[in-house]
Amino acid sequence: MAFSKSIQKIVNDKVNRLENVPDAFADRMVAIQRAKFSDIIGLLDELDYTNGSIVVNEANLLKIEQIVEQAKDLLTTGEFETVVGELMGEFDKQASITYQYFDEAFEGFEVPTIANEILAQKKREAVIDLLNSTDQYLTNPMRQALSNAVTSGASRNDVLSVFRLLIEGDSDTVGRLERATRQVVSDTFALSDRAVTKEVSDQLGATWFLYVGGLLDTTRPFCKARNGKYFPKAEVQSWGANPSWAGAMAGTDEKTIFVTAGGYNCQHSILPVSEAVVPDRFKQ
Repeated sequence: MAFSKSIQKIVNDKVNRLENVPDAFADRMVAIQRAKFSDIIGLLDELDYTNGSIVVNEANLLKIEQIVEQAKDLLTTGEFETVVGELMGEFDKQASITYQYFDEAFEGFEVPTIANEILAQKKREAVIDLLNSTDQYLTNPMRQALSNAVTSGASRNDVLSVFRLLIEGDSDTVGRLERATRQVVSDTFALSDRAVTKEVSDQLGATWFLYVGGLLDTTRPFCKARNGKYFPKAEVQSWGANPSWAGAMAGTDEKTIFVTAGGYNCQHSILPVSEAVVPDRFKQ
C-alpha cells in the first residue's frame, strides 16, 4: 500500500520546501547586496585621501569602526529585517504542512503543545544564528579589510575592489551577506522541520520511517544511500550510534539523529509513516 495521492502531494510539498525556501531567501540576500553596494561604497568617502590614496592618520583609524557599523546597518536593517520576518512565516507554514500530513496519515492526531513550543524556540535560534553569522562572515571581514587598507595607505580603487568582492562577490565567490545567511537558513529551516516532525512522531509512537528528500550534486553518500527507503526506528537510531560520515552534525546520537539526519546542509526528512504503507521488501 502506497501513499494516497493527497498524502503524497503533502509529502512532496514538505520536502521540496526544505530546498526551495532557503534558496528563495538566498536570492533575496543577493538582491539586497546589489541594491546596497553603491551606498556602502559611498561610505569610503568619509576617509581622508591624498593623491587617491588613504592617509595613514589617527582620524582615519577612528573612522574604521564607524564605517563598518554603517555598512552593516545598510545590509541588515530595513529590507533584510522584512525578509527575515517573512522567513519566520515560512517556519510556521512548514509546521502547518507537517501537521496536515500527520492529520491525514495517522488516526487520532492532535498537535502537541510542546511541538509548537519547539517551533518557537527554533525560530528564535534561527534569528540569533543569522545575526551571529553576519558578524562572522560580513562585519569582521569588512573590518579587517578596511583596517588593512587604512594602515597601509591603500588607494581608493584598491579598497573599492576589495569591498566589491566582499559585498557582491564574483564568478568564483558569493557575496558575504549571501554566504553568511545561506547555510544558516538551510540548516535551521531543516532542523526546525525535523524537530517538529520528531516530536509528533514520538507522541504517536511511530515505528517506521521514510528517508525522503531531493538529490542534488552536493548530496552526500549517506543521504543518497537512504533516500526513498523505509527503515524501522531501531535502524534509524543505529545510524546515530556511530556518526562517522562526512558532514555529520556535532551532537548526533541515537536520539538526535531524527533531527540532525545527514548533517550540515542536509535537506532530507526522516518522515514517520504508518506501517501499512511500508512495502513488504523493507519489512523483510
